[in-house]
Amino acid sequence: MADYYSEHYTTTVGGTAIQDPRPKVAPGLSHAKVRYKRGSVTVAAGVTDSEQCRFFPLKTADRLLFLYFSNPGLTGTTMTADAGVYKEASDGGAVIDLDLFCAAATVPMSDLTAAAAHVDLLILGALEDEDRGKMLFQMADEGLASTVYDNDPHEQWDVVITMNTETAVTVGAELVLEAWYTSE
Repeated sequence: MADYYSEHYTTTVGGTAIQDPRPKVAPGLSHAKVRYKRGSVTVAAGVTDSEQCRFFPLKTADRLLFLYFSNPGLTGTTMTADAGVYKEASDGGAVIDLDLFCAAATVPMSDLTAAAAHVDLLILGALEDEDRGKMLFQMADEGLASTVYDNDPHEQWDVVITMNTETAVTVGAELVLEAWYTSE
C-alpha cells in the first residue's frame, strides 16, 4: 500500500517521508490567515439583461476558498446570472472571464430565500472543487480556453455578477456576495 504526501513534506528519507524543516510552501497555503470580504448591492425591480453588480476587488494572488451568494428579500421565481472577474473599474473595467465562477446558472429563489441560505458560486462555472485555494489568476487560466496568465500580473480584479434574465427580479432587493480567501 502506497503512502501519499502533500507539498508540506520532503521526499522519502530511508523509506519514510519527513516534514521539511524549511518552508517550501507559499505563505498563502501553509501559514495563511483566512480573510473575509462581503459586498452588497441593492438592485431595483426589473433588473435587465447584462446589468452588472460589482461587489469587491481581490488581488490576483489571493487564494479563493468559498464564494457565497445570497439575496435576502429577493422575490421572483428564478435568477439567471454569470459570475466572473473583471479588471478594476479604475483600470478600464475590461472583462477577464465573464463566467469563471458561475456560467448562466439558474438559481431557484427558493434556494436563496430560506433563512441563512447561501449558494457557493465557486464551482458553478469553469472551476471544480479541487481548484479551491488556487491563486485568482490561476483560476482565470482554468476558465479561459488558452493560458493567458503564466505569472501573477499583480493586479486587483473585481468580482462581478452579470444578470442574464430581464424578469429575474420582481421587487428590488439586496444581493450579497461573501468571499473567504487567503492573501499573501
